[in-house]
Amino acid sequence: MYNMANYNSGLSYNQSVNYNSATYFIVEVSNAGHGTELISLLASLSASDSGIGVDAVGTPVEYPADSYFIITTEGRLEPLGVMVLRDSRHELMPGTRDNTEEIPGRHGEIDFGSEFKSRLLELHVATDDGLTPATKETLKRTIAKYLNPVAGTKKLIFQDDETVQYEVKYAGKIDLTKYTDWMEFTIPFKMTQLFIESVAENTLTGNGYIVNNGTFECPILIEIPGPATNPSISVGASVLAYTGYISAGALLIINTDVQTACISAVAPINAMAAITGDIDYVLTPGISVAVAPSISTAAISWRDRWL
Repeated sequence: MYNMANYNSGLSYNQSVNYNSATYFIVEVSNAGHGTELISLLASLSASDSGIGVDAVGTPVEYPADSYFIITTEGRLEPLGVMVLRDSRHELMPGTRDNTEEIPGRHGEIDFGSEFKSRLLELHVATDDGLTPATKETLKRTIAKYLNPVAGTKKLIFQDDETVQYEVKYAGKIDLTKYTDWMEFTIPFKMTQLFIESVAENTLTGNGYIVNNGTFECPILIEIPGPATNPSISVGASVLAYTGYISAGALLIINTDVQTACISAVAPINAMAAITGDIDYVLTPGISVAVAPSISTAAISWRDRWL
């Protein structure tokens, strides 16, 4: 039976549902959590604020489990429930940190290369109207809970471009503009990991070819399960190898993004001292790279990257 009392969506539905080749209807789920069933449903639905659901238009997209902020095609930022009036994601490129040196008596500068700075992504948002002074204060506490920077970075997805994700963290200060029954403010997000990444994670197990379909180089994650003795994996012209034994049930994890290696069993063990090869390997965009591990169960995963 469909338990209407356990569903408190604040929305109304008149939706047909196909179940076991039959069609049923859910009619009008009210904000109070009451509704009318035309027929019993052989299903059980539950909702909780530990996840985010977004209606899909066309082909459904599976968002990663760690997605936290989603901006719908209607411009609503979930789970905060505020409307996004404008955003700064269309900045062409992040700022740069240029390393140069001036020499007296010589024209210009000597260029020692450049790096990208962190990226800012600001969302100018507004609440719905009809807020009382009490609900304004409640909403402020709720927003502070979800934006808490101590909890680390979170994934942000725009539903109108839902194949890519932004890794963001609240950084700065919010100045609220309060009106009679609504508020507006700008959320300052920083992208310390400044690249835009694919939502889908690419994975290859065993021999084959890998391609970064983005426009900027990306790191790789290598996982080699035990049992294995002195395992290695060739990625193009680079070879990453581990000297030692990996027991059954353990997993060697090499992350070229943060340049770490550990063996995960009961507790992770630092394995960097036993690693040789290009621990800082990155996958060049647009080039097919051959992969050949010493054991067929070794796997490589990566996400395409864009500026």
